[in-house]
Amino acid sequence: MRILIKGGVWKNTEDEILKAAVMKYGKNQWARISSLLTRKTPKQCKARWFDWLDPSIKKTEWSKEEDEKLLHLAKLMPTQWRTIAPIVGRTPAQCLERYHKLLDEAEAGDEEGGPNSDDVRKLRPGEIDPEPETKPARPDPVDMDEDEKEMLSEARARLANTQGKKAKRKAREKQLEEARRLTALQKRRELKAAGIETKVFKKLNGMNYNADIPFYKPQPAGFWDINDEIAREKVEKTNLTNELLSKLEGKRRMEIEEVERKKDFKRQKTKKEQGEYVPPQALRALKALEMTPRGKLFLPAPQVSEIELEEIVKMGVAGENVRAIVQSGEDGSSSLLSDYSTFRAPTPLRTPRAAAGSQDSLMLQARNLRAMTESQTPLLGGTVDLEGNVDFSGATPKRSILATPNPLAANLTPRHNQEGGAAGQSDAYSVGGTPRSNATVGGLFGHTPLRDQMGINTPRSEFSGMGGGETPQAFRQQQEMLRKQLSEHFASLPKPKNDFEIVVSDSDSDDVDFNTADASGMDMEEDTEDVLNRAMEQRKQDADIKRQLRSMVVQRDLPRPVVSLRLLEQLYSENDGIVEPDSCDDLIRQEKALLLQRDITLYPSQNQPPLQKSGVLPKFEKISLDLLTKANKLVQEEIEMIRQSLESKHVSDSHPDTATGYPNPDEFAAIHDSLSSLSVYDPSKSTYVNSSSLSSSDHRTLLKAQLDAYRETMKQHAIKAQKLEKRLGVTLGGYMSRSKVLQKDLSNVFTSLESSLLSLQGFRAVQALEGQAFDARVYRSRKELEKLAMMEQDLQDAYRFKTQHRDELLSTMQSA
Repeated sequence: MRILIKGGVWKNTEDEILKAAVMKYGKNQWARISSLLTRKTPKQCKARWFDWLDPSIKKTEWSKEEDEKLLHLAKLMPTQWRTIAPIVGRTPAQCLERYHKLLDEAEAGDEEGGPNSDDVRKLRPGEIDPEPETKPARPDPVDMDEDEKEMLSEARARLANTQGKKAKRKAREKQLEEARRLTALQKRRELKAAGIETKVFKKLNGMNYNADIPFYKPQPAGFWDINDEIAREKVEKTNLTNELLSKLEGKRRMEIEEVERKKDFKRQKTKKEQGEYVPPQALRALKALEMTPRGKLFLPAPQVSEIELEEIVKMGVAGENVRAIVQSGEDGSSSLLSDYSTFRAPTPLRTPRAAAGSQDSLMLQARNLRAMTESQTPLLGGTVDLEGNVDFSGATPKRSILATPNPLAANLTPRHNQEGGAAGQSDAYSVGGTPRSNATVGGLFGHTPLRDQMGINTPRSEFSGMGGGETPQAFRQQQEMLRKQLSEHFASLPKPKNDFEIVVSDSDSDDVDFNTADASGMDMEEDTEDVLNRAMEQRKQDADIKRQLRSMVVQRDLPRPVVSLRLLEQLYSENDGIVEPDSCDDLIRQEKALLLQRDITLYPSQNQPPLQKSGVLPKFEKISLDLLTKANKLVQEEIEMIRQSLESKHVSDSHPDTATGYPNPDEFAAIHDSLSSLSVYDPSKSTYVNSSSLSSSDHRTLLKAQLDAYRETMKQHAIKAQKLEKRLGVTLGGYMSRSKVLQKDLSNVFTSLESSLLSLQGFRAVQALEGQAFDARVYRSRKELEKLAMMEQDLQDAYRFKTQHRDELLSTMQSA
């Protein structure tokens, strides 16, 4: 019997069957999918799809950034490949394989002549691949086995059968629905031919999400006009209807990778045609050679023997002895010798080293991870020596910045040389960088240093630049040159922006009156703040004057009559004959109409409706504040004269009040009612007419219209009152209920307080009565106590007598 073990290498046929099965059954029914593949388990099918066949898997070459991120995350989260894979953008198997490959390359770089990463991971003859799901499929053989042919035919039959029981039922229901639709359509056509129109209502079980927006709340209207934005949105919507879905969604990741693969293939093909293509194996081999450690360094034989070194030392000792003998003598001889023992020889010219951080950070991290993997645990005493700076600060690795060394950077500092002063300066007094020691005089690398401690070869200009001229003429020249340089420096200063001129007053007195500075000829610039304050005060005064020039109705913001300008113009121009023309009353009436017209036009109230101007408005006469003040004064004097004349006539209490000169409230109300009854508002003419000139029917009609207007106003007020009552009921409902509860609690507390007060009064009365009867009860109790004590004493005496008598009788009986 043949035993079939599931697993092994995947073939091209199995991959195609797996793709078709995933397209039909989805990515969750792996048991059903594996039933099509006789040699694979559900777990292997799932691993094959998610590790190789999934179109979202990235199979391009690893970049250096991905390698650095992989090593850094492996350092932070060891062995957590399913967590690392989404961050890197690869599958866990790819991350693990790449990680081991980097470690093998790092290990091969440390060992000279060792095997490369491909040789280490290559399967030996007889070994079985532990992860065949991550390898490319093997091509199908020409002659397949019988079980493979049977599997292929069964998969073809099952995958081609898309008409199951459910599918057949759906098709049947769809056919019935189509028949019903055609029947209804034919019925509507017949009714339409008969002249009967019917509306088609599309039944919706819920909201039409294609036409409506669920839970949509329109934005409240704001202050600014947004009609332009709404029109632009409508235009954009119409332009957006013909857009392709692919254009809106953009390119998919699979398409981008396909384009990148084509570009890589085209680039490799171009390099092959030009002869510049290098296989990846050759690049890895070249990189392995570059990582090979250097051989031992063999230095040349010394050019100076030991005997010559001893002679040089003896010569130096002899020179020191001679110098010691000379210094012990006169000072004149010591000044002729110089000390060269502390002279520092120049550094020989050589190729500079690279920067300390110029090594490959990728290989450094790989070697560190290799050392961490092979180290023992801390319980066994294992320690790990890591190279470089190990950083665990974040998930993203830090970039290594390679700097090119500059061998001439040491000579960029200005110094004093023998050719005169600091480098780049014209004299010794110029300001430059920090001067270097004289011991390094000689310029760049490789120059022979000059031994000139005594200044024999130093030019005189350097000593003269230090202020020590040899002759008076040289000293004067040096001073002249310094003065010239100083004047040149002053001439290079920028020109002054402001010119100041100081004028000394001829007056002998030191006290100056700054308030009279303009009169005496002193011009003093005024402060800006004072100018602004004075302008603000002036504006306030102007505004106050303008406010006083307005009528008292506008100043007090009293309501103005809302009448048409046409009526005011008619009142202004016409004369009804009651008042004589050009009389005082006529002038006052005209001025009143003019004031009303000006207030309505120039100073409308807050809720006043806009008025339609008819004709050309008359020009308003501008009156000064002085004239207005004089007019008000004359009016007050006239009022005072009228009041005094009324007081002199001794009018009774039913007439105007003698104390104030004005009618009392009752008299004023009666006069107002009588005057109001003389005129009636005519809606047809939009004006008030005299009631005496109307007939009874017209008067009744006007009164009825007025009553209807009052009723309409009353209804409007009633509706507003109801709305306000409802709103207040909603707003104050909680407070009202709370008030009722508190009122009930307050009544309960008040009731308990009253009962407590009554109890307190009763207890106080009882206390008073008890206080009065307390002494009598105490006296009675003491008397009873004394009486009981006496009775007890008598009884004790009687008991003692009886006891003695009994003892005597007993003793007599015993003796007898």
